[in-house]
Amino acid sequence: MKVLVVEDDSSVRETLGMVLEAFQHEAELVSDGERALKHLESSWPDVMLLDLSLPGMSGEEVYKKIQTRFGRVPPTVILSAVQQGESRASHLPGAHFLAKPYTIEQLADILYEAGSSRGAA
Repeated sequence: MKVLVVEDDSSVRETLGMVLEAFQHEAELVSDGERALKHLESSWPDVMLLDLSLPGMSGEEVYKKIQTRFGRVPPTVILSAVQQGESRASHLPGAHFLAKPYTIEQLADILYEAGSSRGAA
């Protein structure tokens, strides 16, 4: 599975990349929303892991800009430690939510669940 990770914390981003590769996924790592939008112009992932707290634009803004620009959004898992993260994610059609901190097993389960969904049209 090709997984786009949109995470500003470099240690979290790199760790996710290593974990995803250990599970035989292809990890594509970007640090912010602008880079995510640029990346999607040339490569569409099977699943996107999206942090809500990003510099420049929030995860919600990234999600909405993807939907506006491309007319669809990859199946998305919102990763967040912020309060009201699940509530904020609930406003993003088709998005799944995983609260930080999470276990590798929880990540694997929600990746499978999101990868089996169709994302937002």
